[in-house]
Amino acid sequence: MNKNLQSDKKNSILMAAVKVLTNKGYYSSTMDDIVAESKMSKGAIYHYYSSKKEVYLAVIDMWENQTQELLAPAGDEDSSAKAIKQLFNLLAKQLKIDGSFFNCLPTLWAIARHDDDFRKKMQKVYNRFQRFIELIILRGIESKEFVNLQPDNAKTPALSLILNFEGIFWFNIFNSKYVDAEKYIEEISSSILYVYTQRKGEK
Repeated sequence: MNKNLQSDKKNSILMAAVKVLTNKGYYSSTMDDIVAESKMSKGAIYHYYSSKKEVYLAVIDMWENQTQELLAPAGDEDSSAKAIKQLFNLLAKQLKIDGSFFNCLPTLWAIARHDDDFRKKMQKVYNRFQRFIELIILRGIESKEFVNLQPDNAKTPALSLILNFEGIFWFNIFNSKYVDAEKYIEEISSSILYVYTQRKGEK
């Protein structure tokens, strides 16, 4: 079978699985639900995946690959401050285009609390994402851009940024009518960068 066709079929299965996982959760969903959502035959699904657990674990891999592709332009910015601003903007843009993919994250973390395979996979994903953020921060420290951060403690601001990124996802889940998502993103990113870059005596 053509590799591109295989990839397309697997992607269709996984996107269907995202919808099922988001709507029904892990324990209440079945392979039959994924079959129905994908509009493919059961045999076609089982050709690639032997169980719903295997499908949902593959969803994590797909989520990471798509997130890496989405955020890659931030790594090409000529300054760390621009890179961080770009990360917020890229996530916000994706949220506006199609936020459905972010909705499954809380469910995946909930599964990870009770299943070691999910926990290990999710931990590896977050470790790699954290390292990506750390490298941006370290570059800003080395260039004297982030004057208020220390190179031996880059993990703390990286984790803080990840928590703020995840805050964007909650806008999509709860569709808050009291806070504008774009305004929140602009204010929170500007506040973070102010703390990182503000020199003593400056206002």
